[in-house]
Amino acid sequence: MVPISIWVDAPEPLNSLLSSLSCSDVEKLLTRLRIDYRGFLPNISWLGIGLKGGFKEESFKDERGRLLRRDRFGIVSATSLDGRTSIQVDHPLKHIDVKDYPFPEVKEEDFDLVQKFRKKFEDYCVIAYTLQPFEKACALFGYSTLFKLMFKDPWKVDYVLDKLFSIAEKQAKLLAEAGVDQVYGGDDAGAQNTMLISPAQWRRFLKPRYKKLADTIHGRGAFFHFHSDGWIEPIIPDLIEVGVDVLEPVQPESMDIAKIKRLYGDRLSFEGGIGVQRLPFKKPAEIHEEVKRTLKVMGPTGYTLRPSHTILPDTPIENIVTLYDAANKYRRLL
Repeated sequence: MVPISIWVDAPEPLNSLLSSLSCSDVEKLLTRLRIDYRGFLPNISWLGIGLKGGFKEESFKDERGRLLRRDRFGIVSATSLDGRTSIQVDHPLKHIDVKDYPFPEVKEEDFDLVQKFRKKFEDYCVIAYTLQPFEKACALFGYSTLFKLMFKDPWKVDYVLDKLFSIAEKQAKLLAEAGVDQVYGGDDAGAQNTMLISPAQWRRFLKPRYKKLADTIHGRGAFFHFHSDGWIEPIIPDLIEVGVDVLEPVQPESMDIAKIKRLYGDRLSFEGGIGVQRLPFKKPAEIHEEVKRTLKVMGPTGYTLRPSHTILPDTPIENIVTLYDAANKYRRLL
């Protein structure tokens, strides 16, 4: 039977799902949808080892009246009026020398909380999350600045990535030792139909560091769950060499999932595959057909069915429920 998972990281549609299905909390919702994974927490956050130190986390308004938020890394983001989107408006490494920057530290005391979570959900696949170092480096420098530095001053990029990957490795070590099944890492390297950086640059700056992260995870008995949105076909063989066990979310909007399964399904497991971008606009019968087709293409082994990204706020609740009812119906027929 093919397992199923979910990704919801915003109040909507989560609150509407809870209300529509008469579920009083997130755990009851996961049970109702028959989700086989745990790691999604009631406060719309994710299981992991936290951070401490760094910058003071705070919210404030700028001279234009926008609500801004500074996170522990000193990255300032502005939130849209409807609360649905945010954009980074200030990058600390544009103002601070990389060697003077105060990196946060791993909050090792969170280990006990992860271990308790593991024991509480011993009948499920427990997945926990690490820092995503490349995405964080992009936010610290600003994307365009980071991409230029890869050519002009690569040592600065190396210095920051070493610091960030060190954080991710410490988190991964603790998570695996706490007994989680999968450690979630990786970074977005793909846009809709191209890569954010060239495969050569990805191999230069990221591949060796992911290899170390994979070794840390495997050395303590967990699986390496690698996330990257978008089109990343050129580096999938590299991910296999690194030691990635699960590749997610294999977006059908960006890649031919049948081709990916055919070429790499004997060496990789996959999660995702259901197009989240089109989900709000489909009719229930179309959703049934997509679920059946995706299960046939990606299953029956080495695959977890899930939408290809977080479920969008304007997705009709009927469509979400239809997706999971269809998943639970057809996954048993393979």
